[in-house]
Amino acid sequence: MSTLTPRGPAWVAVRQHRLALWTALLVVILAVGCWVSARIWVGSAGFEVSCGKGCRATTNAAGWFGWAENYLAGTAVLLPLLVVAFTAGPLIARELDSGTYRLAWTQSVSPARWLAIRLVCAAVVATAGTVLLVIIFRGSRSYIDSEPLGALYPSMFWGDTGAFPALGVTAVGYVLLAVAVGALAAVLVRRTLPAMAAGLVATAGVGLLFTRVRPHLWPTLTAEGDAMGGPQADSAGTWITQRGVVLPDGSRMTYEQCWDMGLSKSPCDPHTANVSGFVDYHPEGHFWPLQLVETGLVLLLAAACVFAAFKVLRRVHG
Repeated sequence: MSTLTPRGPAWVAVRQHRLALWTALLVVILAVGCWVSARIWVGSAGFEVSCGKGCRATTNAAGWFGWAENYLAGTAVLLPLLVVAFTAGPLIARELDSGTYRLAWTQSVSPARWLAIRLVCAAVVATAGTVLLVIIFRGSRSYIDSEPLGALYPSMFWGDTGAFPALGVTAVGYVLLAVAVGALAAVLVRRTLPAMAAGLVATAGVGLLFTRVRPHLWPTLTAEGDAMGGPQADSAGTWITQRGVVLPDGSRMTYEQCWDMGLSKSPCDPHTANVSGFVDYHPEGHFWPLQLVETGLVLLLAAACVFAAFKVLRRVHG
């Protein structure tokens, strides 16, 4: 038997949930397959065609490529929700709910080992699928950046909510968090559907929270100048987090604040004298610092959830 083949309780866990594992594999293959077929098509058809004098239009292949790329990124971003639902429900809570865990615990398998095996199996499968999706998506971004695609192609920006996690290690951090949250929800609730619901709400809440705080995880740069804040902040690949004006006393007012008070009455009015614009932004060089900081925070939260899950299991079942 191969050393890579799971044995004992791990083999039982894989055998029990082989349908879910095959389904997860199918989802990943479908996402990768859509992108590969789109890449082949757009490689032969191109991104733009002429539609007359001075007219350019995107090809059907470019539209399919854009859809496949969005699907690939969306799969990587939403995968934690599938992982937490599976971990919290079928993998752990259903065992506790039905009482079938007792059979494993009478086979010289301690409660802690039983939970650890399920966590490791879920983490390995989820991480492998996520890494594959991230590699393909980063390859797609490299292809886009290396080709003169024209202004009509709707390229995804690295700071977009639907793209940022899928471009780096943050995606792996979120699936590991999903496994940890699922385990904690399962041992706390011990009912399949309520545990799945609790895990989904918690994981989605953390994801939404980080979309809010992400721009502030690393210090931004500031450009000042005319009403647009200076040309250096508007270069390609720059993630602008805030725009506004600098008042004569040195204080700042964002454009959102100006709109709230009425643009014509605010210092943001283009005819206002003695004010200059400012832009807070992240250049492309901030991508990896933002990724690593967010991933570190997510993994710390995942570690806390795993610790809490084992503490709860030990308290309830000894």
